[in-house]
Amino acid sequence: MTNPLSETDLRDFERRDLPLDALAARIADELDTLAGLSSDVQRAISMCHFSDHTEPEAIRGLQGIDRITQALEDLGRLMAAVSGEMPTDVKLHAVPILSRLRLHELINNLDPDRIREAAPLAETGDIQWF
Repeated sequence: MTNPLSETDLRDFERRDLPLDALAARIADELDTLAGLSSDVQRAISMCHFSDHTEPEAIRGLQGIDRITQALEDLGRLMAAVSGEMPTDVKLHAVPILSRLRLHELINNLDPDRIREAAPLAETGDIQWF
């Protein structure tokens, strides 16, 4: 797995510790964002027209997205509450934590010293199924 941290980021993170309460709050924010994205996916799927011969197992599988959305919402609320209960003087080394992540946007959004960014959704252009 390649590390999405740039050399500049690595040098910056090597000298820093992350406040655990702030990191937990950022995780809560990210979970809330993911819950919203999951809800958007759920709405998009509900607008799709399925053929009459769609297997019931496929429909039940798609209904699992509702469970994912609810779990992300609950975990976001839980992490927000946990972050509010944490002592403010607990720190974690940044590199061992953030270097495990693959998404540069997620690394940025979890760093309490950086401004959170929302990934823009493409509204035009080719649509490709993954």
